[in-house]
Amino acid sequence: MGKSKRNRGGKENMQLTPNFRLMKPDGTDPVNVQDLNDNMDVLDAEVVKKLDKTGDASNVVNKFTQAGSRTNLLSGEKLSVSFGKIMKWFVDLKDVAFSGRYSDLTDRPTIPAGGIADKSKIIDNLDDIAANTQTGYMAGALAVKELNQNLNGYKFDVIDGIPSYKAGADAAWVPFSNPEVYFAQYSFPGDQSTIPFTLSKAQLWLLTNGNWFTQYQNQLKLQINGATVPVASYTKYNNCYIAKYDTKQYINSAASLVVNRSMVVTNTYTYIMLIGV
Repeated sequence: MGKSKRNRGGKENMQLTPNFRLMKPDGTDPVNVQDLNDNMDVLDAEVVKKLDKTGDASNVVNKFTQAGSRTNLLSGEKLSVSFGKIMKWFVDLKDVAFSGRYSDLTDRPTIPAGGIADKSKIIDNLDDIAANTQTGYMAGALAVKELNQNLNGYKFDVIDGIPSYKAGADAAWVPFSNPEVYFAQYSFPGDQSTIPFTLSKAQLWLLTNGNWFTQYQNQLKLQINGATVPVASYTKYNNCYIAKYDTKQYINSAASLVVNRSMVVTNTYTYIMLIGV
């Protein structure tokens, strides 16, 4: 309660409210109509200065100063604080905040001549790309689309750590790598029983006579560290049988292809190829 006092309504030192300075007679003071009217006038003048939650704020004056650093707005903070933060953002953005022009940016990247921004350097024809011998050109969307169509269903992926490709959903994955021929012999002696070699690739492909291998495949086994390694998959093309072994975990290990030729005539017209990929 305020302690300010003044002479009003015939009474010395009447108490006043601290905010609007309304007169407060004591309980034993006589009621003075003029005092009541004066209080009502003060209230009527002050209440129009207050903004309702749904009131018109078009004439509200907001005093604020620029914030010292850029920070996000927070719910529940004072309007003066919020506007100070907004002002800081606009000041830091400088001219481009109001113009929106690229030329008003500072520290903007430099696009070299003939770069992507130069539309004349975008080529949309595969033949033109193949014939081009200059730098600074790039393939356009139409050229990329044509290239994808020309792939004819080929897919590319990394299989067992090896970049590979295949033609169609049902085709076998073919690795992109430099193959190593471990063994290749045509019409070899029938009494040869072991083909030793050292693994250096993640996969081993075995190519041999399809009919012979189909009939006697249990007579031809891959052994690594004394254990028989199973065939991961196989495919037969005409008279050629291709078997694939996964040997990634055996790289640098000694291996051998054990051949039981007891049922095959010496110098049989057949072949065996071992290829690491």
